[in-house]
Amino acid sequence: MTNGSCCATGQRACPAIGIGAVALLALRTFIGGVFLYAAAVKLQDPQQFAFAIRAYRIIPDDALHLVTLGTFIVPWVELIAGALLVIGLWGRASALVATGLMAFFVYAVWSVIARDLSITCGCFGKLKGPFGCEGPIGACKLAENLTLLTTSLLLVAFGPGSISLDGMCRRKT
Repeated sequence: MTNGSCCATGQRACPAIGIGAVALLALRTFIGGVFLYAAAVKLQDPQQFAFAIRAYRIIPDDALHLVTLGTFIVPWVELIAGALLVIGLWGRASALVATGLMAFFVYAVWSVIARDLSITCGCFGKLKGPFGCEGPIGACKLAENLTLLTTSLLLVAFGPGSISLDGMCRRKT
């Protein structure tokens, strides 16, 4: 910023912020907030999260060390990715991490439905997720996860937008 200007280009006023930048900010804040909330719930009660992982019956009994590993790694990955998404730092990379997590979560929910298991998600502890899905995992939870997956894919495709730390760094160079 030179001579009291707003932008690195030396303009007196910054260009107007477009609807696309606001939409990307909303998407980042939404999915980042969901990840931060989910991480906080899991970190508060790791034992409950471990029970939830086991309930999905994806990990075989002879590999239960993976349950322990997942119990401690998943919430921290969610926390870091969520924080980076909210502030818009390393936007595409954190959205890619969120996409990978959501793809796995979609698979896990789909597998529960396909195997006709009657379990609750465990994603948000005893509280409801962003869609308010209640009871055993079903179509609502699958739709919720597909929506979050789509959101993260949009952020991978379009980046974090100009209202982000990434955007600010691009303007300064």
